[in-house]
Amino acid sequence: EGEEWLGQMLQYVEANIDYVQQFIEKNLPRLSMIRPEASYLIFIDARGLELGHDSLVRFFVEQAKVGLNDGAMFGPGGEGFMRMNVGCPRATLEEAMHRIKEAYDRL
Repeated sequence: EGEEWLGQMLQYVEANIDYVQQFIEKNLPRLSMIRPEASYLIFIDARGLELGHDSLVRFFVEQAKVGLNDGAMFGPGGEGFMRMNVGCPRATLEEAMHRIKEAYDRL
């Protein structure tokens, strides 16, 4: 009985993924995004910021005020990436992306 809800939720999450990808492409040229194949978790490639691990985490948490998962916690090769949950209301996602842009513009 939840098939209609599931379809709508999947469309909503896909639209959130599209939103983040387009926002990054338009506003954050030193970042990129790895599009998930079957999840609502995206990886932001922040290696273009050329920040060390601790500085990168501080950039997102302290400067942008956005709590993301540090890619290094997922093992070797995750350094320089940050994981973001996009399974949330669009307004929350928009606020997070604008916070990231404001911090990015101050770099």
